[in-house]
Amino acid sequence: DCAGVCGGYTTLEECSECELEIFDCAGVCDGSAELDECGVCDGSGIPDGNCDCYGNILDECGECGGGGSSCDEGLWNVFYDVDVPIAGFQFDVDGAAVISASGGAAQAAEFSVLSSSTTVIGFSLSGSVIPLGTGTLISLEIEGDSNSFCIQEDEGLVLSNIGGETIPVIIENCNKIKSSE
Repeated sequence: DCAGVCGGYTTLEECSECELEIFDCAGVCDGSAELDECGVCDGSGIPDGNCDCYGNILDECGECGGGGSSCDEGLWNVFYDVDVPIAGFQFDVDGAAVISASGGAAQAAEFSVLSSSTTVIGFSLSGSVIPLGTGTLISLEIEGDSNSFCIQEDEGLVLSNIGGETIPVIIENCNKIKSSE
């Protein structure tokens, strides 16, 4: 056949000069097209003025896609600054009790969010991700002293990428989860 297999069944349409080469995301043999941070093949990434791939802009409280409500008393924002898209997160908190968790990039990406008084978990069952970059990950309604509230930087802090692998992160200023590499 055209693939050089004696007695093979490969047709001429299946054989190409690119049979053993690598195709880019656009299906071009040895092409240079790549996925941008929004998952678009040969896309331009996050448009100017937007804080994420969903067209959201920062509100006056610094929340990506927020309506200004996260500035309200009793809400505590958790920020992120990562260099890979986030497919899931989990963190524990000290100093106050979490009443609820919502909003931010987690809501924009339609994550399922669960919280207890000390732990917050976010993930997507549809495979959506929070794009790389910076913004408000989630807003927490808390009870207690917001000045003593802090994300624990230990084994309870996990961010994962689309492949389920852990993203190495650190905590800055008690409420910012940041890539450590």
